[in-house]
Order: sequence, then C-alpha cells, then structure tokens
Amino acid sequence: MAFISLTIFQHNVDRYPYYAMDDMDQLTALDVLLMRGGVLPDHITHPTAGMYVLLTLTHRVGYFLNLVHLRDFHGVETWANPLLGTAELIDFLRAHLPFLAVGSSMLLAMAVVCAAGASPWLIAPIFICIAASRALAFHTLIFRTDSFALFYAAAAAALAVSAVAKESRRTAAALSIGAGVLAGFAFTSKVQIIPTIALAPALVLFMLVRRDFAYVDAFNVSRRFNRHVSFAVVAIFFFLLALSLLPMPSTFIHTRTSFHNIALCGAALLAVASPGIATRLLPEESVFYRFFSFANLMALGFVTSFLLLWSVMMSPWSGIRFVAAIAKVCFLGTIDPALSPGDHFFWDQVFSSPALLLPPLALLALLAFRSPRLATVRELGALLIISCLVIASLLWFSRAIMNLDSIFTEPLVLALCCIMLAMAWERGNGGIRALTAVFVVLFLARGAAQAEISGIADTGYAGYFRETRQILTPYQTGNQQQIEDAFRRLFVKDEVTGHNVSAHERELIFEQAANYRFITKQVSYLVPNLGRIDWSRIGVLGRDLKPFGQDRRDLWFTSVPPELEGATVYVPPDRTERPGASWLVLALRYCGLYEPESDAWSRRRTQMIRPRSDMNVLVFVPADQRQAFSLPETAPTVALADRRYVGVPVPINAPDDLLSRLRLEQDRFIVITRRYG
Repeated sequence: MAFISLTIFQHNVDRYPYYAMDDMDQLTALDVLLMRGGVLPDHITHPTAGMYVLLTLTHRVGYFLNLVHLRDFHGVETWANPLLGTAELIDFLRAHLPFLAVGSSMLLAMAVVCAAGASPWLIAPIFICIAASRALAFHTLIFRTDSFALFYAAAAAALAVSAVAKESRRTAAALSIGAGVLAGFAFTSKVQIIPTIALAPALVLFMLVRRDFAYVDAFNVSRRFNRHVSFAVVAIFFFLLALSLLPMPSTFIHTRTSFHNIALCGAALLAVASPGIATRLLPEESVFYRFFSFANLMALGFVTSFLLLWSVMMSPWSGIRFVAAIAKVCFLGTIDPALSPGDHFFWDQVFSSPALLLPPLALLALLAFRSPRLATVRELGALLIISCLVIASLLWFSRAIMNLDSIFTEPLVLALCCIMLAMAWERGNGGIRALTAVFVVLFLARGAAQAEISGIADTGYAGYFRETRQILTPYQTGNQQQIEDAFRRLFVKDEVTGHNVSAHERELIFEQAANYRFITKQVSYLVPNLGRIDWSRIGVLGRDLKPFGQDRRDLWFTSVPPELEGATVYVPPDRTERPGASWLVLALRYCGLYEPESDAWSRRRTQMIRPRSDMNVLVFVPADQRQAFSLPETAPTVALADRRYVGVPVPINAPDDLLSRLRLEQDRFIVITRRYG
C-alpha cells in the first residue's frame, strides 16, 4: 500500500511544471542556494528553519550523487543557462513531497498501533486511512513547510512511543531526547503544528495508563537525574534568549511586528521548564512523575534542536546568526495580526467537515458507554486530552479545515480515530469489529471522494507565474536579490559591458528551461565518454546569449542562422582518459560490462559523439577550417563576438577519423536541434 500511495502522490507532484508557483517552490530553492553558498536565507516567517535541516542535507547528498547540478547561488554567474539548474532544483525539492506524505502516514500508523498495544497487522489499514486524507493529497500538489512539519511531528510521536517500550533506560532517554529534537524541527518548520507535536507526549501518557499496565516501570528515573536534565533545559533556553539579543540582519523576511513579546517568552519558558518542576513535586511512584520525566527529556531535545539549526549554514558565524534569528522569531516575535487565522466558530468547522470531525465523538462514546466498557477511565482521560488538542488546532492553529491548513488538524483527528479503532478491534467482540470495519470503510470512502482534488486545485491555486518571473525573486529584496541581480546581468542587461538581451532571446532561455529534462538527457546521451555532464556548459544558440555565462562576459553570439535559433549549445570540456584506465577497463570487463560501457567509465575515446535519429548535430569549428573538413559555402556559420565558426554535420555512426579530427579542435562547440520526422 505504501508503494501505491507513493505512486499516487508522485502523480500529484507531476501535475505542476517547476514554474507553476513561486511561493514557496522558487522561494525555497533560492534560499537553499543561498545557504549552500554560505549566505543567510531570506524567509523565516513560518519560521521554516526546521525544513532547511532536511533540505540542505538532501541537497548535499543529491549534489554528490549527481541528482542536482547547481551547487549554490554563485553558479548563477558561471552557467550559460542557470535556469536549467533552478528548474532541476525546484523539481528536486518537490520530489520530497510524496516521501514526506507516505512517511508521515506510516510513522503515525506505527505510533498509534504501538500505543494501543494492537496487532502489527493493523498498521496497514490505519496507514491507508491516514494516507487517504485530503490534507496529504493537497500538500503533494503544493510545496509548503507544512509537509515537513507534519513529518517531523509524526517521527517525534513514533520515537516517543518507542521510548516507552524500551527496557534500557539509556535507550529510552536517547529516544525521548530524539523525539524532542524532531518536535523542535517541526516547531521551527511551522508553528501551527504545535497540537500535532503535543500528540507525542499524549500517546506516552496513554501508554503509561493503559489497562494492561505493560509500561508501569517506564521512565522510572531519580529526582537527581531529572534535576540535571531540567537545569540543562533552562540553561540552553536562556542561552538561546541571549543569542536572540544579537541584531537581526535586515535581509530576513519574518512578518513579525515586534520582538518584545514577553508573554510568549514566558509561556515558552514555562513549557520547557514545567516538566522538571513537576518531577520535584510529584511522588516518584506516580504515573505523572514518570510522564513528566519523559516530558523533561523531550524538552531537552526540543531546546537542543535550536542549536542543531547551526548545521544548515556553511560558515560558523552565519550559523550563529541564523540560530539567533530563529530564537528571536520563535520566543520573542509578535505575529502580524493580518496573518492570524481569524475567527471561525467551532461548530461551523465541524459541520463543514462532518465526515472527519463527528467519527471521533462516536468512537469515544463507543469506548466509554458500551458494556462491558472497552476503555478504562484513565485511558478515556488520555483520549480526551488528544481530543482537546484537536479542538485547540481548530480554534487557534488553523484557518478552518480547508486546503493549506487542513494538514494541521486532519492527520491529528485521524490519529485519534485510529487509536480508538485499534482499541475497539483488539478488545471488542465480532460485532464491535464489524463496526470498526465500517468506520474504516467510511474513512476510505471519504478519501476516494477527494480523489479529484488535484484537478480542482490545478485550476484554483497555481498561479503559473509569468515566465519572466523566473529571473525575479518573489520578494525582490534580501540576499536573494544577489541572485536576481546575477540573472539580470546575464539575461537583461550587463551594466559593466552595456550588453542587452532582447525579450525574444529570453523566451528562448525560458523555453529551454521548461524542457530541461529532455535537453540535459539529450546532451548526456550525445557525449557519453566525457564523464559527468557539466550543466553549466549547456546553453541556447541565440543572438546576444552568452555560451560561457559571466566567466567570459565579453563573449556572446552576434550572428545566428534563423534555422538554428533556439538550438541547444554544449561546450565540451577538455577531459582526458582517467588515470589507470587500462586496469579499470580490465576490471569492468570481468564484471561483464561491454566496451561502450567500460569506455564511458574510464573516459576512453572522449571524441565520441553519437547522434540519434531524432536529432541533428553540428560541431562548430573556426571558419578557417572550412576546407579542412570539406564543407560547402552553404554550411551554416555562427559568429561569437568577432570570430566566425562553421558547422560540421555529425552523422549517425560517424567515422572515428571525423570524430578524432573534431576532437583536436580546442575551440569548438556542439549545437543540437531536434528532429520530428
């Protein structure tokens, strides 16, 4: 079922081209490029930082594995068409969404089943119920911090439940701190996820009061241990407050009206310090002492997560300034009232989505009033706490259960329903089990009714920003302005040289970027023995366009034949055979690879150019080589600055003699046009 869900969510992601939305697709991509280049990002409204922990990590891995090619914002200056890199990066970031949706569903299902003490096979139907939600369907269409926040919160719940089940105190403590770290990343991804974060300690409380008394000895630690943990929590919190006093760079976009919210700061301090205080007041043998022992460890992980945000930056000082800004936004910032959720009456929201919000009431009544009772009073109390989290999410943390904000309430409601379904299935008779199966069918039917959400949202949400927006940043301010300035110098006007690019030529750039997948695969196929394809050398053949980016800012095409305008240009690098290629070829042959494959690995026969029947390929060499290649006077010519080049056609299965002679020409570039017949 996970693979089927992944396929469906991937279909949702593929509905949109990379240029469909600038908020937050383009916005996040540009911030990642800034961070990877050692510069502070711009956008910390949500406050977004937790999302960057995962994205900067996957970008590093993706760049190493050749899944993304634009390393940082400095590459914008050196690429012939940097929009190829930003287009790929946006799609790379969007590719996280299906995995986040499936991962969140699976982690919540595992946490719920483990907390209820139900059979592991129940994970499958519970996973389906959560994965079929409208929230996940919508959030695989659009790129928001919300998906990352839910994933972290779900992972925190799974780790918290695992901590209770561990007999080793050290392992349980480590998992509890890990749950707190993930809760912190969820909070710094999107503050509205707070009720879902609170699901983790609520599930722990439920497990501690479960009627089978399976975990009565969990978190049975000394007061001294709790005192040390609490001291560390408070110390780190005040250290973060001290950091927050550092001046905030003016480049940040945060939508906070002031940073003097003492009430918010006090509430945050109370939230992280109260578990430690409670362990000093409660008797050690009580359930609540053990619960607050867990919460104390989770609070330690939570405050530590802010320090770990330092790792997303490439320089130590930038990391410190980033952590200071996030601490200031989270603990002292007053949110602009215009961005507040607004007033939505609770019952209006219930009646706007009765198929979601009424089943919990029915299931709670089933557990409480059936005779014999299926849940103890203490278990019902824990379930009521989770229900209060749902109410809080509806009233204060979402703008009604609709599209974007549904992710803050719907998964939490489904988790509450599923834990009660698991309890009813495990503890009830045949009739009760039949009733729980009916509830599962209702949840799935509700999910099926929303199957066309992608088609509806496709017409209502995506703005498909004008193609010229691709070289503008969403806010046109902050550090991202450095990227916009680089785009302007390359594609609009270079103030140093006075060079201008017309709107028509920019359209050619945008067209190539829109087809970046096909273009780059075409180049990769054409020159298989040059190793990793350098995307910065792929550009467009058009008047006034630069094949070397700003590396050689004085060179641009001054004359292009009309029939070749818009063609792909690739300037091949001067690469030689790998050292020890003979031994590598021998080893590859023993592995069963054929000669073309071993040549590609060892970079032998780097002169290889292999056109296909769906492409025309010309290698342009200096015009004074026309007779050397026996070219007619009608052969196409291109001018680069004041130097002219003539095109040598490369046929399919070109002779080695021709390819070797072309390889000897150091000053050459390849032009590829597409054939349709």
